[in-house]
Amino acid sequence: MVNIELIQKKLPQELWDVAKNYSISDTFLETMSDIIILVLNSKSLDTQQEKQSWFDLLPLMSQDQVDKLRDILIRERQKLEEIEKKYEQKKDEVINKYVDKFDENAYQNKIVQIQQKEAAHEEKEDQEADDLLNNL
Repeated sequence: MVNIELIQKKLPQELWDVAKNYSISDTFLETMSDIIILVLNSKSLDTQQEKQSWFDLLPLMSQDQVDKLRDILIRERQKLEEIEKKYEQKKDEVINKYVDKFDENAYQNKIVQIQQKEAAHEEKEDQEADDLLNNL
């Protein structure tokens, strides 16, 4: 049975609903809530079955094995944060590259030039049409 009171006491609020789906030892919730949080937040343990397997194995693991698991999960989180930072930096660079390329004044000047050319062309066509009509 899930100890909802202990989950709410030891885990961050955003994990309460998630943690309720698992059978987690009260002892480990009490003493090693940090590793429970790491397992619940792990991206590499993507299925509920995988996470539950780790919760089932925790009571059988030595302290050294638990420490190694904690280290692995912490490194995973750090690497994912690094990747996310690099992704955000690249995204910002691309956005800035295209924002910098768009120059409002140059755009407006180009629009004015096009409008002037169109007006001149229309005036020329009107003049040619008038000339043709006068020649008839």
